[in-house]
Amino acid sequence: MSPRSLPPPVQVLAIVGLGAFWGISPTFYKLMANEGIPVTHIVVLSGLGVGTGLALLRWLTTGRIGFTRAEMLYGLGCGLLLNGPFAMGLWLAKYLPVTVFAVISSMAPFCSYGLALIFRREGASTLRILALAVGFLSSAIIILTRPDATDLSMSSWTLLALVPTVLYAFYGLFASMAWPKGMDSLTAGSVESWASALIALPFMLLLQPPSVDQFHWGYWTVGVITLIWVIERIAYFTMIQRSGPVTTAQAVYVAAPAGVTFGAWLFGEPIDAWLIACLGLLLVALYLNNRALTAAKRVSGATTREPQS
Repeated sequence: MSPRSLPPPVQVLAIVGLGAFWGISPTFYKLMANEGIPVTHIVVLSGLGVGTGLALLRWLTTGRIGFTRAEMLYGLGCGLLLNGPFAMGLWLAKYLPVTVFAVISSMAPFCSYGLALIFRREGASTLRILALAVGFLSSAIIILTRPDATDLSMSSWTLLALVPTVLYAFYGLFASMAWPKGMDSLTAGSVESWASALIALPFMLLLQPPSVDQFHWGYWTVGVITLIWVIERIAYFTMIQRSGPVTTAQAVYVAAPAGVTFGAWLFGEPIDAWLIACLGLLLVALYLNNRALTAAKRVSGATTREPQS
């Protein structure tokens, strides 16, 4: 028996809430950078926290405690591919405004589709290729119109911010291709988070070893974002299960403007006409991408229901 769908009002609230969770992450990247918290500390502490939170929920809902060899190997692969873009994003947060970083981060769906085309995991779709083009046009505009673009200062950081976005696409491709048979989402989230923390642990001990004197009240940001990420994972998995991936993907519509709004509100970052234009193009691209996914789902459903002759 499949899970019952969410009522429409609840579904709308869930999309807005999930998008807000996604949008606030760049803000906490900046807050943690401003507090001087080392990147390795964030990766290790948040990984342990998210992994423990999801594992506890898994135990409460399924009674399972241990993991299979396939699940642990999957978590290790995800952790290896996740840590690179995650750490790079945390590092870049020191040098980029939240408003810019939020827009760049929202290019992820287009990078994922471009990678899927290259590896022939998905077929070409006119609407999605158009969305890809519009999305990268938005990236080009935001890179070329940043302050001091002529001397490659701010624009260099903006261009560099595309790297973790592309690396996340490789992570997503592996996560979908290597998913062990029968594994549930809470298991995937917990083993991935724990593996991420354990992989980063030697780097923390060698490069940025913690000490009692080093910890300060600024570490509250790590605790809060860890809790947010646990709630976000639960909300995301629930939406995927109850509403499907196409509906869940609509949260990106909220994430991009939410990230820009949080950056402007909390840090007083300016919002110029070019940034608004980039955000508008991004939302158009996301709309085209979502429309293509909806059309593909409709065709797939019609094919499935077609009676056999």
